[in-house]
Amino acid sequence: MTDPIHVNTSPSMQMTDYHSRRLGISFASVGAILGWVYLAGEIVYEFGRTEKEEWLRGLVSEKLTDLVRNLEFMEPKPLGTFTERGKNLKINIMRLPEGEVPVFVLVVQEIGPELSERNWEDLSNQVLTFCATGISMREKNLLDFQTITEPIRKKMERSFSGQTKSGVIAFFHLQDLSPFFKPMGVVKSQEILREVTTTLHKETRENEFNFQLNPRSYFLFCPGETLDGANQRFGSLYFPSKHLILDYKLKIFPIDRDVLADDTRFSSIFIENF
Repeated sequence: MTDPIHVNTSPSMQMTDYHSRRLGISFASVGAILGWVYLAGEIVYEFGRTEKEEWLRGLVSEKLTDLVRNLEFMEPKPLGTFTERGKNLKINIMRLPEGEVPVFVLVVQEIGPELSERNWEDLSNQVLTFCATGISMREKNLLDFQTITEPIRKKMERSFSGQTKSGVIAFFHLQDLSPFFKPMGVVKSQEILREVTTTLHKETRENEFNFQLNPRSYFLFCPGETLDGANQRFGSLYFPSKHLILDYKLKIFPIDRDVLADDTRFSSIFIENF
């Protein structure tokens, strides 16, 4: 029913093969039989196949206006179920915190346990990175930095409460891994990238969160942490792999409410470290 390697990117998105494959790996990691990315009503990315694609396109099309108006960000909505080749499948669609351009991600998977909030967040990060990196035929970014950073800024604001009025953001800019991906193949490449996120998840404490800006840039936000404390925590951090120890550059910035309130200062941190 499904070829897990099958991916298809819209001609309006001038993407590298790496970015396209990376998003495919993200859909596969959540057990997707089929995965679509909708940008302003257009399917700009397809992962996997199903025999009922035309029916599914029509189902989403007739609901899209209502979804744009009423569906809350990061709240997966069930669209129904169907059976194909003896497998019972369910359909979920989620709107991403994208700003002015509506972005939805659709996932078809076997009926079973629901995806966790962390699963949806990781997939959301990859989809937004894909859209931000994609260039339209007019050579214009479809999603700008404010689109990506605004939900991050709001999440940081919510972390500052009570006695916690400041923190730090640590950026990890990894070495260029693209030379390894082609000779190693999709499976081994997936292992390297999974190990990077696993290392960061282990380092992320309960009140902290991490985010992947692009295939090389990751950050970890630590409310209540100091510059000295962050340097002690991350100064000796390394990203192990079965194949190599990944090199990276580390930058740490102090964050408080004044920085969050200044769009220019806040956005410049991300622009300089993208």
